[in-house]
Amino acid sequence: MEGTSHRENKGAAWSGPFVAGVVSLLFYGALFLVPLIGGFVALLSPLPLVRELALGRPAFTAWGWVLVVLVGAVFLASSSWLTLAVTGYLLVAVWPTVSVEVWQRRPWSTGRWLANLTLGAWAVASSVAAAFLGPERVAEELPQLMVRWMLGHQQTAKLWGLGESELLQAVAGMLGYLTPFLVAIYVMGVGLLLWSKLPLLGFAQGRESFLAYVSEEWLPLGFVVGGLGWVFAPGAWGWLAANLLACVLALYFVHGTAIILAYLGPRWGSSRWVRMAVVVLGIQVPIAFIYAGLGLLDSFVRLRPSSDNEGSSS
Repeated sequence: MEGTSHRENKGAAWSGPFVAGVVSLLFYGALFLVPLIGGFVALLSPLPLVRELALGRPAFTAWGWVLVVLVGAVFLASSSWLTLAVTGYLLVAVWPTVSVEVWQRRPWSTGRWLANLTLGAWAVASSVAAAFLGPERVAEELPQLMVRWMLGHQQTAKLWGLGESELLQAVAGMLGYLTPFLVAIYVMGVGLLLWSKLPLLGFAQGRESFLAYVSEEWLPLGFVVGGLGWVFAPGAWGWLAANLLACVLALYFVHGTAIILAYLGPRWGSSRWVRMAVVVLGIQVPIAFIYAGLGLLDSFVRLRPSSDNEGSSS
């Protein structure tokens, strides 16, 4: 009887990580299986894995076996698309989980954690793109691939108001050029959702109010390197710098949004609907640069009410 009880307890201990891995994979799979809505469902991919951390278990036991199975499938199928899908799981589910695990051990501010998460995704996405297409051709090949994909999915393009061929090719080319940036801001979105859930899971991290959010103090260096590289660097280096600059501006956009909400006060700034309205307004292209500019300027000159900025940096 004691042996049976021991086996049952051991099985129960492993059922948690196994189930967490399966649920995480199902959330991520929605990205490919469920049109449009799947992109939002996949944002939840790291939550089951991070919950294992909250329960005191190593998250590796949840995502490690999933990654082994997926990598094994890649070797058996020898499919480039499957390789990209596995890389996506690594970025969307595993990398945010690992970043939280590291955050538990280091005195990072929320801004530093989000910057590490976002720029880490940018680095991986850029490296994978260069490995598949070649460093010397990646800046030209990515836009062409995106144009061909969009021309083959005209109905999807029309949903976004891109019915005209010339406009479609221009927008698709720009999106293709900024592929690492698009991957990075998606991972940043995963991080922002994860940040809001960490206190509910019992973590000490993530309890900082969004109104007090400030960017990583070294982020201006990324802004300078990205800007100068985009203007002066040739070929793939210019492409890499342009995507870095876009990622830095996205991080400053988050910072600028926090500043605006801080001026609305705790009552309005903490309202979910007000936050949504401020973000929807901000993603309009001319206004988005104003938001990012506010975040950048606040790194040098304090713009927000002082009571909301205290204790928010490390």
